[in-house]
Amino acid sequence: MIKIDFNSNTIETSCKNLHSLLKEQQLQHKTGIAVAVNNQVVSKTNWDKTPIYQNDSILVITATQGG
Repeated sequence: MIKIDFNSNTIETSCKNLHSLLKEQQLQHKTGIAVAVNNQVVSKTNWDKTPIYQNDSILVITATQGG
C-alpha cells in the first residue's frame, strides 16, 4: 500500500497506475474530467501507462457548465 494525495485527501491504495486508481475511485468512465499527477496533466490515452508512487499528488477536475 502507498499513500497519495488524491484531490486534497490522503488515501492509501495498492494501485500501480493511474487508470487502476481512477477505476478504484469509480472515475475511469466519467466524461469531462481532467487528471493531473504532480501538477502535470495526463491525457486519457496515457492513464494506463502512468505509474503512481508514494506521496504523488493526483488531482481530478470535472468540467461543469454554466453561464
